[in-house]
Amino acid sequence: MRAITALSLLCIASPAVLAAQVCYNARPRPACRAYVITNFGAYLLLGPDDWGAGPWREVADWGAMVNVSEKDAVGGSVFASLDRAGLLLGPEVRYRRWLTASAALDVAVGTPLVSSTGNIESGSITGLVRWSPNSWFAVAARPEALRWTSVVSCGPTGCLTASRYHTRLSIGAEIGRLPGAVLTGLGAAGTYLMYLAVASVD
Repeated sequence: MRAITALSLLCIASPAVLAAQVCYNARPRPACRAYVITNFGAYLLLGPDDWGAGPWREVADWGAMVNVSEKDAVGGSVFASLDRAGLLLGPEVRYRRWLTASAALDVAVGTPLVSSTGNIESGSITGLVRWSPNSWFAVAARPEALRWTSVVSCGPTGCLTASRYHTRLSIGAEIGRLPGAVLTGLGAAGTYLMYLAVASVD
């Protein structure tokens, strides 16, 4: 149900895409009125945190944008993130400032609606700052404030839990267009095979 809600929010964020000429190779107006997003990125999580697993992260980000002027574009996307916090899925609202005919600066804010671990709560905030010299490569930073439940103390009657925000930052690189779509599929297949391997050992 939450995944369906995320997809619905994406459609609401970019209704003009349905009536516009959609480009796959993103360009500002007048060359392109709207374009699709098919990004896949590898990130490094900076600093220690309470999950204690590896520092690597993969993120797939798919959506659509509308060029509302020659320099500005707005839209939305749905991201899927896999790292030591588990699998997170949710919508993001995006803004792009075109710097040249191909280079751009993107910012986005969103929230995870689905968490595979179940301890990421509503109210969590995700962010994105992304610079791309062209339509297929970018460097990016993803600041986050994840609201999650942790165990405070345990006694004879059970454990006491509390909710708090955990801030973190990841930096990395993203590939877009057709390579991004292909890497998304390969990443999903590789993650699934690793899950099967771990499950068979257990």
